[in-house]
Amino acid sequence: MLQAHPDLKAADARVVAAQAQADNLSRPVYNPDFGVGSEHGQSQSLEARLSQTFDLSGKREARRASGQAELAIAVAERTEQRQRIATDVLKALADFYGQIAASSLAEQRLELLERFADVADRQYQAGDIGVLDRDLAALARAEAIAVTGRAELNLLKAQQALDAATRHPGYPPPSLPDQLPESGLLNADYNTLAAALPGVRAALAKTEAARAEIDIARSETRSDPTVGVRGGFQENRGGGSGGSLVGLELTIPLFLRNNFKAQVAAADARASAAGIESDASYRLAVARMKAAATQYSRTHTAWMRWNGLSSARIDASVDLLDKVWRVREISTAEYLVQFRQLLDGRAAGAELRAQTWASWAEWLDASGLWQAWLDAAATSDSLNPTASSGK
Repeated sequence: MLQAHPDLKAADARVVAAQAQADNLSRPVYNPDFGVGSEHGQSQSLEARLSQTFDLSGKREARRASGQAELAIAVAERTEQRQRIATDVLKALADFYGQIAASSLAEQRLELLERFADVADRQYQAGDIGVLDRDLAALARAEAIAVTGRAELNLLKAQQALDAATRHPGYPPPSLPDQLPESGLLNADYNTLAAALPGVRAALAKTEAARAEIDIARSETRSDPTVGVRGGFQENRGGGSGGSLVGLELTIPLFLRNNFKAQVAAADARASAAGIESDASYRLAVARMKAAATQYSRTHTAWMRWNGLSSARIDASVDLLDKVWRVREISTAEYLVQFRQLLDGRAAGAELRAQTWASWAEWLDASGLWQAWLDAAATSDSLNPTASSGK
């Protein structure tokens, strides 16, 4: 699914372009020159010239290093792009399945409150409850209808966000694993992980590219000589003797009006800036990784604590609450308050699960451990693109 993403295709094209440019920059800087000339006057001459500029200043090597650094940047940025897309997709999946759960809960709420309102209406007709209790039940049903409508709208928005993340509308979304990853899977070796991050590698490659530009600028301040050879013949129109011509020439540029020192200083300044940004990128990656690990650890702990209550206990409480109300041990108002608390607790659990998955996506993005997790998840039925469960 991700391989067909247009942003990844564009990144692949940039890598191909960078590879072609690197190949070009690794080739010789100068091509030979060939020329033919003639002269007509008191004498007539014809000559051919061949010249070649020799790279003695190291331009080719400096350009080759620059091309390789740019290629490394393109490759690292493609990996970073793939990781960013995967993060967006997993977050969108977490929200999508979270909204599916919320929509299901809203439908259950509506079903229960419709049944409750029907019972309340029958009891009112029988004279067992007053008009206030009947109206409270009717209002609760109306509220449940509104909640169901909002849930359906939120689910539609989540589907649209998932389609936008995958850029593949209509593609069956993969299911999430049944169990959230354990917080013990968080790797504490932040420094090693940060050094391997594609964003950090790209920043380092940009520094190398900037340093290569210094070498290129310096090579421009050194002269590359041009050696030429020419040969031909000359014939006098007055009948004098002619002869063949052979000559050599040496040309050396003189940097009198522009010694290119300014561009060396500019390249050096850009390399210093790139080095500062690379160091900052590494430190920011470590800080972000620590924050992501802390966030996931806390949300996972909260989810485990909530899950320990079990949804079965909440279902049992709803059934018990209904029985208590039917025997008039609690009022209709008290029933509705406790009923809402129970269902809100169940909805909070579904939302917390989605938030925990989103936190896991942040950790994978911050640590760069996407591929390791995907490889592990691929061994199970999770992340199966043909699945459509609402886990």
